Amino acid sequence: MPATLHNGNAGRVTATRAAHRAIQVLRAAHGRPVMFVQSGGCCDGSDPMCFPGGEFALGQGDMLLGVLDGGTFHIDADLYEALGRPRLVLDVEEGTPGGFSLAAGDGLRFVTRIEEPAESRVPAQNSVEEQIMKAAVVTDLGKPLEIQELPVPEPGPGQVLVRMEASGLCHTDIHAAHGDWPVKPRPPFVPGHEGIGPIQAVGDGVAADLVGKRVAIPWLGSSCGTCRYCVSGWETLCESQVNSGYSVDGCYAEYAVADAGAVVEVPEGVSSFDAAPLTCAGVTTYKAIKVARVVPAERVAVFGVGGLGHLAVQYARLVGGFVTAVDLEPDKLGLAHRLGADQIVNARTHDPVEEIKAAGGADVAVVLAASAKAFEQAYRSLNRGGRLVMVGLPADNASINVPIFETVLGGISVIGSIVGTRQDLSEVFALHAAGRTQVIAEPRRLEQVNESFDEVLGGRAEARLVFEF
Repeated sequence: MPATLHNGNAGRVTATRAAHRAIQVLRAAHGRPVMFVQSGGCCDGSDPMCFPGGEFALGQGDMLLGVLDGGTFHIDADLYEALGRPRLVLDVEEGTPGGFSLAAGDGLRFVTRIEEPAESRVPAQNSVEEQIMKAAVVTDLGKPLEIQELPVPEPGPGQVLVRMEASGLCHTDIHAAHGDWPVKPRPPFVPGHEGIGPIQAVGDGVAADLVGKRVAIPWLGSSCGTCRYCVSGWETLCESQVNSGYSVDGCYAEYAVADAGAVVEVPEGVSSFDAAPLTCAGVTTYKAIKVARVVPAERVAVFGVGGLGHLAVQYARLVGGFVTAVDLEPDKLGLAHRLGADQIVNARTHDPVEEIKAAGGADVAVVLAASAKAFEQAYRSLNRGGRLVMVGLPADNASINVPIFETVLGGISVIGSIVGTRQDLSEVFALHAAGRTQVIAEPRRLEQVNESFDEVLGGRAEARLVFEF
C-alpha cells in the first residue's frame, strides 16, 4: 500500500493553466484520470512519469502529494523529504516525455518544478499565476458584480479546498447581491451555493483521502452539530448556521473553501453540470414535496416553473401526485407540460384559483415564485385539509393575509420549507443517477454573471443557468 501524506499536507502540488488544459485533454482521450509519479530527479524542470490511472503500479515509497483534475500526483517519499517537502508545480514545456509517459500535447511534455517561496516570486512566473483565481465579487449591494483576481484560499482546520467545475445561479444569489432580505450580507463577498468540483487540498483535522473526491458545496455551509435541530436531522434550522455565498464566500470562483462536514459527495452517475442545480434547486423542491406529505392521486399545484419549479413538477410526480403548473411565461409552461404536468395555467391570462378549483382544487400548493400574490392565489386554491408550502422568498419581507376562521375550519396547514439537509441532497443525487429526474439548464461563463442575473430577473431563462469553469 503506497504511503500517503498526513492530514493537511495533501494538495501540496498545483498545476499551471496550460498543464490543467493538457490533463483535461488526456483524460477525455483515455476516459480515465491521469496519474503522475515523480520518482527521481530534483523536481526542477524534470519530467514525471505520466500514465492513464491504473496503468502503473505504485511502489511502497510513493506518497500521494495531491490531486490534479481527478488524477493523483505521487512522489518518492525519500526524494520529497530530501527536497525539504516543498510545494510543487506541474507545468508543460516543449520537448519529448521520457520513458513511456504521455505527451502533454503536440511537441509538449509535463515538467515538475519547485514552487518558489512567496517572498521571491514575481508576477511573470507560472507559480504565481496558479495562486490567483478568478471570482465574481459583490463589492456593493445593488451594484453589478466585478470579476476580480483573488488569492486562492487555503483550507483552515476542518475545511477543504474545492476546485470549481460548475456553479449554479440561484435567485438567492441575486437577492444576496441586491441586499433584498432583512438580514443582509456584508460586501465584499463571493456569492454562490451550488458549487461542484474535486477536493484539491484539506486542512488540519481532515482525512487526506478526501482529496480527489468530487463534492457539492450547498447553501448550508456549516451548523453547530449539537443543538436540538442538528441532532434530530434538521440542521437547516440551526440558529448558528453559516450559509455559503451569504455569510461566507461562495462558489462564484475558480476555487472555494468549505466545511468538510458540510460538503456532499457527488456520485459518478451525476455530471457536475447537473449536480450544480440539484444542490439547491433540486434539494429545496425535494424537501418541499417531502414536508407536504403528498399522498398518491393528490393534486399538487406548483406556482413558479423555472429553475426550482421544473424539478418540483418531477418530484411531485415521483410520489404519485397529479401536477398543476402555474406560471406567467408560456415557454415555462411548455417545459412543465413536457416534464409531465397534468394541467398548466397561465396566470397572466387566467385566474389560477378558478382554473385549479375547476380541476378539483389543490391538496398541496408549493409556492416557488418570489411574489406575494402567488402565495395568496395558492392559499385560495386549496381544498379542505390542504397544505400550503412556502418556499419562495419575495423581497422586502412581504406578507400575506391568512384568514383564521377559514384556516381553522378548513384544516389548512401553512408550512415554511427551507433547503433540504445533506441526507436529502444525497437522495436527490441518487434519484438523478438512477435516471428519475432531468435537469434543464444552460451553460454560462463567469464573466457573464451580470447578464445572467438580468436573464433570470427578466424571466428569459427557461430554467437554471450554470457557470462552467
